[in-house]
Amino acid sequence: MRAKWVVISASVVLAALVGIAATILLRAPAKNTQAAPPTSAPVATPEISLPGKIRPQVVINVAPPLEGTIGAFFVEVGQEVFEGQLLARIGNEGLETGRQAAQRELESAQARVNALDSEAIAARLEASRAQADSSRARGEYDRLEKAYQRQKMLLAEGATPKLTHDKAAQEFETAQSEFRNLEKVAANAEARVQEIVKRLDAEKRTVAEKSSELESARAQTAATELVSPVSGIIVGRNGEVGQPVAPDKGDFIQIGTQLSQLEAVLDPDPPTLRRIQPGQAALVVLADQAGEGLTGSVKAIQGNQVIVVFTSPSSAIKPGMTAQVRIKVN
Repeated sequence: MRAKWVVISASVVLAALVGIAATILLRAPAKNTQAAPPTSAPVATPEISLPGKIRPQVVINVAPPLEGTIGAFFVEVGQEVFEGQLLARIGNEGLETGRQAAQRELESAQARVNALDSEAIAARLEASRAQADSSRARGEYDRLEKAYQRQKMLLAEGATPKLTHDKAAQEFETAQSEFRNLEKVAANAEARVQEIVKRLDAEKRTVAEKSSELESARAQTAATELVSPVSGIIVGRNGEVGQPVAPDKGDFIQIGTQLSQLEAVLDPDPPTLRRIQPGQAALVVLADQAGEGLTGSVKAIQGNQVIVVFTSPSSAIKPGMTAQVRIKVN
């Protein structure tokens, strides 16, 4: 009986050992699974590449010279211009009306001067003839006066017939009357010349004044012509022909200068933008330019745009071109 209980006890112990071993074996894979190393996160690339548009770093804004309407443009965006070149013309009805009025007034004054010039010439000719007639009559008057005085003396001495005396007296009186009439005509002719000359001088002063007014009106009209203050390239133009414009339109025409100093404008998405910081090195690559690219750097972040500056070694690189910009990020 005692041997039977020993056998039963040994069986129970063996079954317990088998159960413990099975439990240990079942738990081992679970521990191995929990100990497996986590999957590593993807490594961010140290460089990003973005397309950008080239523009000059220095841009001169040219405003309209006066208020009016856009009459004409003489340049297009992308066109090279030189200092003093005509860019646009601004129409101003008031200035043009004033110029036309000044032109008419000058022409009218000049016409009066021309007419008075002709009248003065005719008056001088008439005065010259009247003076000649007066001089001739004076000579005849002097001659007949001497003859009359002689006959008068002879008559007093009874040395000449009265008929001869009376004839000399009549001729003298006729010559005297003619001389006085012609002298008056000559004086009137000369007075007329002086009066015409006075009017002519006044009209010439008027012409000078009207000419000055016209020059001023022309200068104001010329101010409607907008010329380039610098040499460079047109990078922007605002407005259309016929639209109103005023001097407060500061960016009416935009001219890029110092074309060796350029910048590329990039438009990255928000996640990419967060990886870019001012001062990061960049490489500007243009498709139609040989070489590995032009070195530059991130100048600034303006809103959602990134500005990369670089120096151009060639005049072939112009504003408006596109480039691929590589930025080294941390």
